[in-house]
Amino acid sequence: MKPAYTFHLIGNAHLDPVWLWDWREGLSEGIVTCRTILDLMDENKDLTFIRGEAAIYQHIEQNDPETFSRIKKYVKAGRWDVVGGTLIQPDTNLPMTETFARHFTHGLNYFESRFGKRVRVGWSADSFGHAAGLPEILAAAGIENYAFSRPAPNIVPIAKPAFWWEGPGGSRVLCYRPNIGWYGCEREEMTKRLDGLLADSKNLDLHNVGVFYGLGNHGGGPTRRMLEEIKAWKKKHPEVNVVFSGLHRLFDSLRKEMTKKGGESFFPVHRGELNFVLRGCYASLAKFKFQYRKTEALASSAEKTDAIVSGSTGNLPVQRGHGQVARATKRYEIWQSILFNSFHDILPGSSIERAFDEQIAWLGGAQHDARAIQFEALTALSHQVDTRVSTPKGDMPSGVALLVWNPHPRPYVGPIELEASLDYRPIWKYHKKVDQLPLKVTGADGKPAVHQIIATEHNSMVELAWRKRVVMPVELPALGWSVVELAWVEGATAPSVDQPTTAPMPGVIDNGIYRVQARVGDKGIQINRNGRSIFNSNGDGLTAVTVEDPWGSWGGMAEEPESLDLSTVRHHWRISEVQNLESGPIRSKMWVKLEGGRSRLELTISVTRGRDAVDVQARVLWDERSARLKLVMPVGDQAEYDVPAARVSREPMVRKVQSELRGGMNPDITAEDADAARRSALSGREGELKPLGEVPGGRWVRIRGANGATFGFASDALYNFDAKDGVFRATVCRASRYADDVHTTSDERHWQPAVDNGELRFNFLISPGDEKLPQLAEQLEQPPVSILVPPHKGKWKRTGSLASIGPDNIKLLALKPAEDGKGLILRVQETSGRATQPQLKIAGKTVKLTRVDANRIATWRLTGKPGSIKARETNIAEE
Repeated sequence: MKPAYTFHLIGNAHLDPVWLWDWREGLSEGIVTCRTILDLMDENKDLTFIRGEAAIYQHIEQNDPETFSRIKKYVKAGRWDVVGGTLIQPDTNLPMTETFARHFTHGLNYFESRFGKRVRVGWSADSFGHAAGLPEILAAAGIENYAFSRPAPNIVPIAKPAFWWEGPGGSRVLCYRPNIGWYGCEREEMTKRLDGLLADSKNLDLHNVGVFYGLGNHGGGPTRRMLEEIKAWKKKHPEVNVVFSGLHRLFDSLRKEMTKKGGESFFPVHRGELNFVLRGCYASLAKFKFQYRKTEALASSAEKTDAIVSGSTGNLPVQRGHGQVARATKRYEIWQSILFNSFHDILPGSSIERAFDEQIAWLGGAQHDARAIQFEALTALSHQVDTRVSTPKGDMPSGVALLVWNPHPRPYVGPIELEASLDYRPIWKYHKKVDQLPLKVTGADGKPAVHQIIATEHNSMVELAWRKRVVMPVELPALGWSVVELAWVEGATAPSVDQPTTAPMPGVIDNGIYRVQARVGDKGIQINRNGRSIFNSNGDGLTAVTVEDPWGSWGGMAEEPESLDLSTVRHHWRISEVQNLESGPIRSKMWVKLEGGRSRLELTISVTRGRDAVDVQARVLWDERSARLKLVMPVGDQAEYDVPAARVSREPMVRKVQSELRGGMNPDITAEDADAARRSALSGREGELKPLGEVPGGRWVRIRGANGATFGFASDALYNFDAKDGVFRATVCRASRYADDVHTTSDERHWQPAVDNGELRFNFLISPGDEKLPQLAEQLEQPPVSILVPPHKGKWKRTGSLASIGPDNIKLLALKPAEDGKGLILRVQETSGRATQPQLKIAGKTVKLTRVDANRIATWRLTGKPGSIKARETNIAEE
């Protein structure tokens, strides 16, 4: 009898490198688990095993070469399947697009260099949902197939466990999600798992079925008992061909089956994100998330700077002695930190406190290294640039030269702040007359520059005239610089401007576009644009609320409905203090304090001359338990979100299609559950309306109000949002507990520390939400950088551009040295949904690039000397 099904046994041992333990324990367990599996494979000549995560292999290679050699032997024999292609299994909603790309650059190249095989199957055993743009990233890395387990079929029903996942650019990967069970199984569960899969298979037309089994989370893998139960079950079921397999073999078999059964249309197609599950992770551990986002931004800014500065002074890249090697090592370590810390129990905020102390410290080291790389590159750039300052008369100090750098491939037009000491000692002539010290600010054109003197960063020896700080408008060339001079010059005055900003009364600032008003006792801050409120007429303006959130790190472990939409208000915040800080020709600024419960939020709000945005620096002093803080903006609820490699629009209300989960983190889905979910997917049956609830987002959100007007919100830190009833809300932080899944009210377990109590700082901006919003968000995360430089005569002008990329719908993802040192790697994504010819200029010369299809990611290798650079299209894995 020909078997009706082939069951592919996918033995695995999911291992969290950090979770209820620290990274040392996690990596060491990697050795223990792999040794155990290898011993079992020696005993059982049929047993196969899959293992991803290059970080675990690297640890074994460095610390247990004998075990690594045994792994290589079984890889060569075809019994050990190297999968995944990433450093670890990252969260697949929160990192930036380029972080995913680097996972595959590092992981795929490592695996090919050690095992001689190219990984073609992505593997996300346990990540908490998947962003809509992930297929574009997978396709750009050469990953053809993708296996995962969350969300379960009763949350996101799809007609078959094997299906096409299509990205916004049309890229497709073949996916497999088990209908029954999860990525592993319990010791006594093997027979039940096989029975359930057989029952489910009878409702499907698939011959090839994936059977994921093995102990997991802290390593483990298949056990002798499991193998005995498999043997016994196989004997009882001759209608099933039970084979020890791997993910590559499973997907190869599925593709062959597809060819025999009508081609690609045999599998259903899923378009859009695969979400939502364990939603608490979008906001848990803000103190880690904020630092993670900062590390990504600093790494990107520094890397672009170093690459283009190096590449613009010689061959790509220039080898500046041993310093190039040192920077390459630093870049590697920076990205190791970013990639490792994207793990799906680190970045989502679900590990123990002690582990987070160490992961935050790791990010701090990466931030310092990124700043050091950028500083060295800008110092090298300054050696080429004319940074001379004017010659002082008499016994006067010379001016201070500052090089201001734009790390973006398009011009920066906006404000910058600069500060410098005007002499080596305090200027005693102006002792106790600090405001009378004359300051001359000279732009790159040699002319006096418009500026506004503002408070210095220090509040020490305030009666002494020594340092001066200014805010000034600039137009910085794309990936370019300008030199600004600050000098004490008697008689100097700032040029006048038309249409200055104003602060016409306490609690009001105005730049002619935006008028911001705050009054003590009000619930919120009122903002008008061009004379009309940007908020709904029935709203309180920009405000904050504390809402009840008794759920643990992951949110509701069983996706309880009340855990998905957190709207029960504990505290409506009110304005308790307002202070105008600046009023000048360039910028007006005020400080607003809101209070709710035992917590407070301090907002420093700025409006700048000619700038169509309101800029806000936020400082939270948080002291709550079992609650979360949300910014509230009554602007509408039709939202478009920036997510990795895509933009997604989400309705505020959705039809309920999921059934109640049975069990907790790893749901016990039966064949009946799976069939019900499948029927729901096929029928399109609509259930009751419910709020969409808490959702993940990225750098910006665009809201469309009932009147058709748009509202833009961007931040350098926040990931969690919700929108309903005409109101958009952004979660700032949660006061859950570390690595906790127990429903806990605010008056329970006081001895357990509440996450994120203390101070948090972040920045956000409000804009019209037009086509400039993505660029404003990029500039918020990666602002211009300035350094003090020695004055000297350089061969390059005082302002210039090293490179530019256009048009605006071409988003720069990476500009970096190639991994093999041969040239630079340029990576972009088209973001508007239309095929586009990118326009790249380096050193003023056009570099010919191939066209980028709509919403696709493209990568090129750039080689040659400035003026004669050639581009060759490549992919993420061939860098």
